[in-house]
Amino acid sequence: MKNSIEEIQKRHNNIEKLLKSSPNSGIKVSDLAKKFNVSTMTIRRDLNKMEKMGIIKKHHGYAIISSNYDFHDSSPTNSNIERIKISIGEMTAKFIKNGDTVFINTSSTALYALDFLSNREITIVTNNLKIHEKIHKESINPASSAILTGGELRLPKEALTGQIAEEAISKVFANVAIVGCSGFSLINGVTTSNANESKINRLMVEKTNGLVILVADYRKINNDSNFYVCGSENIDILITDEFCDSMAIKEIEESGIQVITVTVDSNISKEEIDQHFT
Repeated sequence: MKNSIEEIQKRHNNIEKLLKSSPNSGIKVSDLAKKFNVSTMTIRRDLNKMEKMGIIKKHHGYAIISSNYDFHDSSPTNSNIERIKISIGEMTAKFIKNGDTVFINTSSTALYALDFLSNREITIVTNNLKIHEKIHKESINPASSAILTGGELRLPKEALTGQIAEEAISKVFANVAIVGCSGFSLINGVTTSNANESKINRLMVEKTNGLVILVADYRKINNDSNFYVCGSENIDILITDEFCDSMAIKEIEESGIQVITVTVDSNISKEEIDQHFT
């Protein structure tokens, strides 16, 4: 049985805390596997990702906190996740053209795309009340339009759900959908942990005439959540990050989905973007 995203992230955070407490000696990989009651293969996979993120180093069967680790940062792992989301958002923005109507769901990753669209006039249709933060920051072009679906407000996520929101989405035909998720796999497609949002997300996908872009960091790939949104065949582009499992990327690409992996300074060629606009 696959670990949930929450379990993986919790384990990463706990590994980090444990290694922080032994900054000089480190801890044996096999001992970490026993400590967290997982296989050595699983713990090595965790450590590989954490090493790529600059949090730890592996040395002769031991894991040790990185010499560059900032001990004054209370949550460096979460900080890195945020940077990944921003990079995914920046890449996603490159696929949005002037004049597009764009669906954006309640995903924080999807919302980051708006930080890089101030030079384009677009129409945003969303059930994400946090869009007001982007408006106050003046991330959005003043000539752009932001349409809130209305509906039942669910806190703390600030998501608009229910029949009113669903009816609003059903009356729009978008050029692009930017959809975040709780999990994605080829077998079970796009999934979310929130039952109230699954139908709205599905409607956004169905009512998009152009690109459906799935934005998901490495934790969500090949991990399934509770409620079905849509099948993998509905996704045109997956934008994820360099920490995503390479075999998973290969399998997703072979299914016909374009996969783009980003780093903090990642760039995509103009040719790769233009192929979707011809």
